[in-house]
This record gives sequence, structure tokens and C-alpha cells, in this order.
Amino acid sequence: LAALNECTEWGQVFILDALSTYEPDDGREAESIIERVVPRLQHVNSAVVMSAVKVVIKYLDMIESTDTVRTLCRKLAPPLVTLLSSEPEI
Repeated sequence: LAALNECTEWGQVFILDALSTYEPDDGREAESIIERVVPRLQHVNSAVVMSAVKVVIKYLDMIESTDTVRTLCRKLAPPLVTLLSSEPEI
């Protein structure tokens, strides 16, 4: 996660995709990972945003606090709406 800020866009995608296959030990570790990933939801590259969404959604089940889950769900909505309203890239 420390290298996430230093990587290119595609490097970030690869790191986030690898994180989506990782199983955190507990809810605190999952929450810590999500906190580091959430800024990627505002990235210009849609692949980075989608990979970040994948990580957040996968780890939401491990978080016990319903307030935290609700807050994270609210943070997911705007990037997803932006992706839906943008033109297809292919």
C-alpha cells in the first residue's frame, strides 16, 4: 500500500487488483486498507476507480460498524454515477 501513491495508473490497478484477492485478518485491517484505497475513488482513470470500488466492496463485509459501512457506501455512490454518466472508452 505504501507504493500505491508512487505508481503509475496501471501500477495502481495491478496493486488494487492484488488487494482484492487478499484476505485481511480482521475488520480493523480491512478498514485500514479501505482508508488507504478510498482516495482512489476520485482518480481520473476509470480502471483505477473500478479497482478501488472492487476492493472497498469486497472488504465491507468484514467491517462490524454499521455507521462506517453506511459512510463508505455513501462515498461509493458519486464515483459510480460519474462512471455511468461518462462516455464509453472503447
